[in-house]
Amino acid sequence: MNLSSAFVAIAHKKLVQVDLPHWGSNQHEINGVRALRDLFQEGAYKGPVTWSYFADGSDPVSEEGRLTFYDSRQNNPLRAAEWRLYYTGQFLYRADPGDVLILARTETDSLYALVFEANSGWLRSASRLFGIDDSQTNLELVSEHVLEQTSLELVGQLILEELGIDIPLPPEADDESLILQQFGKCFPTTKEMSDYARSLVDSDFMDADDTLIAWLSREEDLFRALEKVIVQEQIDRGFEGVDDFVSYSLSIHNRRKARMGYALQNHLTALFDEHRLNYDSQARTEGKKKPDFLFPGVDEYHNPDFDASLLVMLAAKSSCKERWRQILSEADRINVKHLCTLESGISVDQTNEMRESNVRLVIPSVLHSTFEYEQLHAILSVEEFIDKMIAMQTIEN
Repeated sequence: MNLSSAFVAIAHKKLVQVDLPHWGSNQHEINGVRALRDLFQEGAYKGPVTWSYFADGSDPVSEEGRLTFYDSRQNNPLRAAEWRLYYTGQFLYRADPGDVLILARTETDSLYALVFEANSGWLRSASRLFGIDDSQTNLELVSEHVLEQTSLELVGQLILEELGIDIPLPPEADDESLILQQFGKCFPTTKEMSDYARSLVDSDFMDADDTLIAWLSREEDLFRALEKVIVQEQIDRGFEGVDDFVSYSLSIHNRRKARMGYALQNHLTALFDEHRLNYDSQARTEGKKKPDFLFPGVDEYHNPDFDASLLVMLAAKSSCKERWRQILSEADRINVKHLCTLESGISVDQTNEMRESNVRLVIPSVLHSTFEYEQLHAILSVEEFIDKMIAMQTIEN
């Protein structure tokens, strides 16, 4: 799959003062340059738009609005066309000059207006996903070539979810038959799904980072193929009312989020086993605290004569956001806590706070491009973490 599977067209620009109602724009307009005509395929548009604003240090804010793209001179055939983009509401009051606007139109004609705080982690993730240059002050269209050539792999799908864009991507032709033959029309346990996904991936010549992403991607594809079948059957049966529909929708969303977290733990377990590391998972340290992974194991942890500098704990969270603080009390004997996550573009302020709290991030290398250079010295790849564990356990023995 690639970006063109999800989006018909994408346009972007760095916002300047005249674009913003509280900085000099007298009307809720953005001049309708050529990029907008391409975005709307040379036609006028009047319909809903989903606005979202993304800034580091705060939750995304969204609201529904209306947007009109029109020729302001359409009733005067003697004058050249003057296309304009007009929007309702006050949403752009949230933005400042230097923030970046991305307009994205999907295959189902949904329209998203995504506004990103300048220099934010959110913007780095979005720039990676959409392949844009965030310094352009003129509205520019992402070329069809880029849309067709940019693979919408697992990382891209995760970023879309973080941006609140839920696009039903078509499963691969064989995935539906594969997953139905293996499990029928019911969800297997997360371990069963993870085991099956790994069996379908040839990872012999991949490093740990690429292997982890390949396993997670394969599982995501299989899960979505099975989910599509099961959910469609429920849709066909219908719902008793709005509350029933909302409840079912929430269950789908919660299952997706929880499953990815478990999948990450399952595939990390397989990687550690493949490298013959000594560890215990979900072992009790103090009270009810159970780190996801404890190296070299729980017996060593509770042995007061074992060198505490050779103890390591690793938490695994597909997204961490504010939840990273939960791991700080999970192993009192271990000063530096390691956290493996799939979250992209974490802000500089937050990674600084993590470092000050002695939390060391472990992030697949494919996501490193969504971070600032200054952050990377404090981030381990999965391969580097495994090499570190091998070295420490060699010292131990």
